Amino acid sequence: MVNDELEMLDSRQTEQLLEELMASQDFPALSSTIIQINQLVGSDDSHTDELTRVILRDNSLTNKLLRLVNSVHYAQFGGRNISTISRAVIILGFNTIRDAALSLMLFEHLNNQAHAQALKSDALESFYRGVIGRLMARPLGVRDAEEGFIGAMFRNLGHLMARLYFFERTERIRALMEKEGIDENAACRKVLGTTYDQLGLAIGRHWHLPPTLQQSITPLPPGPVRKPTTPETKLQALSNLARELYEIAARELTDGDRLSQLKALSGKYGQTGEISPAQLHSAMMNAAEEVQKEAPTLQASISSSAMLQRLLGEGGGAAGAEAVAQKVDASRLDDLALPQIDSSTATDPAAILTAGLQDLTDALISNTNITGILHLLLEVYYRTGCFDRVMIAVLDRQGQHLAGRTGFGKNIDSAIAAFKVSATASTDAFSAAVAQGVDILISDTQADNIKARIPAWHAGQIKAHSFLLLPITVNKKPLALIYLDKDKGPIDLDAQVLNMMKVLRNQALLAFRQGK
Repeated sequence: MVNDELEMLDSRQTEQLLEELMASQDFPALSSTIIQINQLVGSDDSHTDELTRVILRDNSLTNKLLRLVNSVHYAQFGGRNISTISRAVIILGFNTIRDAALSLMLFEHLNNQAHAQALKSDALESFYRGVIGRLMARPLGVRDAEEGFIGAMFRNLGHLMARLYFFERTERIRALMEKEGIDENAACRKVLGTTYDQLGLAIGRHWHLPPTLQQSITPLPPGPVRKPTTPETKLQALSNLARELYEIAARELTDGDRLSQLKALSGKYGQTGEISPAQLHSAMMNAAEEVQKEAPTLQASISSSAMLQRLLGEGGGAAGAEAVAQKVDASRLDDLALPQIDSSTATDPAAILTAGLQDLTDALISNTNITGILHLLLEVYYRTGCFDRVMIAVLDRQGQHLAGRTGFGKNIDSAIAAFKVSATASTDAFSAAVAQGVDILISDTQADNIKARIPAWHAGQIKAHSFLLLPITVNKKPLALIYLDKDKGPIDLDAQVLNMMKVLRNQALLAFRQGK
């Protein structure tokens, strides 16, 4: 009866806290992007370009995600560098890209807020928990190590969001625990009226996290952990194990005390897999080393976390827990090298186009279909940062018009809907580019000698100040038209960049000629 009353109270207070979050300045925007990503990945009808479009809206997320997927950890999937989100989705899959994007978004959000210095430690240590989940996935029978990473990282979602949005209240919770000697749940109920776990679950539901991930952030009942029999319960056990192992790592213990706690944790999770104290210690130490190696990708510093500095100062993962007791050595895992994409090239159009050319060539060799080739091409153009919108119109079945198909940028859906060019009559700049198969750059759509050549749908719906047209024709037959624009000012491209853009267009032309 008491537990039922507590659950009802938790539920009411949790909903009130969620309403406070929704009224904050930036939580709704974060939620909107996360919900869109989860809905796209969970839909049978979603396409690569839709997920790519959502991610590309955040330039910082795009660059860091590409750095992450080019790390040695992900090299098992691809081989060569990946320079576009479209290619990353094709090679790594929707779920892997979703997990990587969600983890980076949570990390970034924690790392760029008020109380940033205090939260930098929370952000880095949440990533550390994720790495523990990745390392312990196989012993617990979780097939997808990246799912283990995201589940473990999100296990403390409620605590992380409370630290971010209710920072002063979390400090009061911490003070209560120290002063009155009560556990975290009791202190949370005194201050928040609910627990961190209940808040995390409510946020997970609000974000439409997949059911497996929602279960992974659910606490386990007290006592020994039962043998998990489904993928969901295995992931739940892994996430909770990672959290408890992190808590041991966070304590400053003697070697003997740490070994005792690792043995107790090994016994508690004994039915979930072959887990020894040595394995746990190895994961704890190796995870710290991997975070240190991945920190540059995240543009984070190990100095933000006193715990990680302490673990790294203990000598890394060369010895296992029982080596602490001078019994056995634990094996090291393979090093995770730094990503190969240099952040200095992230805003260099020529570098982005060069990397994109390699991606496009790889896609052609691997028999990617025309739709995939075009998505990849448009993303490369958009990521140069030279344009507000990039779109492509494709010839309709009747051969009379080229109609907008897909694209990236501002108000892109309405722009695609408006994009319609005649394939049979040369009445404006667009149809002239199509009919004659020539590239056209308009620097000022309002110039007296140009106005009459701008179609009504462009002048009324898109209203860009300048645009570039790159037609795709085979045997003088127009098949597609690439459109790139800027809302303000002329498009300013040096000769090298413009030539490389045409080279990429010609690579896409090969896909049409080969009938992919």
